[in-house]
Amino acid sequence: MNSFVIIIVIIVILFISVSAIAVIQKREHEKALKRQRIAQYRYRTNQAETILTNTSQLPVGPEARKIILQYGLANLLAIRQISPDDSTNNKNIQSFQSRLENPNAAVDKQKLVIPHDVSLLKKQINGLSNLAKYIVKLNKSKAVSSELVPVAANKIMALIAESKICAYVQQGKSSLENHEYVAAQQSFTMAQTMLTKIKNKNGRLNQLAVELQELIKSSPTEALNTELDFTDKNTADNAPENGPTSSGKEEPLFGQKKKW
Repeated sequence: MNSFVIIIVIIVILFISVSAIAVIQKREHEKALKRQRIAQYRYRTNQAETILTNTSQLPVGPEARKIILQYGLANLLAIRQISPDDSTNNKNIQSFQSRLENPNAAVDKQKLVIPHDVSLLKKQINGLSNLAKYIVKLNKSKAVSSELVPVAANKIMALIAESKICAYVQQGKSSLENHEYVAAQQSFTMAQTMLTKIKNKNGRLNQLAVELQELIKSSPTEALNTELDFTDKNTADNAPENGPTSSGKEEPLFGQKKKW
């Protein structure tokens, strides 16, 4: 009889132990899932913050900033639902909400700065291209104002076009330095072709069109020594004093009557 009771007690203890372990494992699994979800939301928020930081010196417009801030805020609010007592997260929510009230920036009223260094210019173009893709991708999110997406994307695409056009101009001037006039002609022509394809030009592109036309009409020496308004004066190299021709009055770079 005593043996039977002992066996029953052992069975009960084992059952309680297994049940307790199962409950603990379940709770740990739920905590792990919560941590994983928080990590995902935090990663998306940090990504949005990084993009905002990387584009802080570019006139991308308030629409793009508002979209990114809305997306970042939505992820912070999702974290708060899981962990309402997270003080750091609550502070970040206040920061995003404050910036959403005024997404404008002084840089939007300034011209796009075009780096004179080719590698930096390529980096800028890649950064703007990735930003445009990111904005379009966020159009699928319910957290953002979808009507802002096409406006923001168009502004960013205009900046990309401006950067690429300026890159062709800089490439043309580099060819002039090496007395490669055919290559220079091709680069300037590509820049002008891109400008022609843009129907609704903003003020900066219209100014660039005027400057590019003057550049094409000028002589090789004048073109080489012309520092267009779009260039970053802080990083520009000094133009050589002596032009590519040795003497006499120079003709326009590609001929006076030539139209591209």
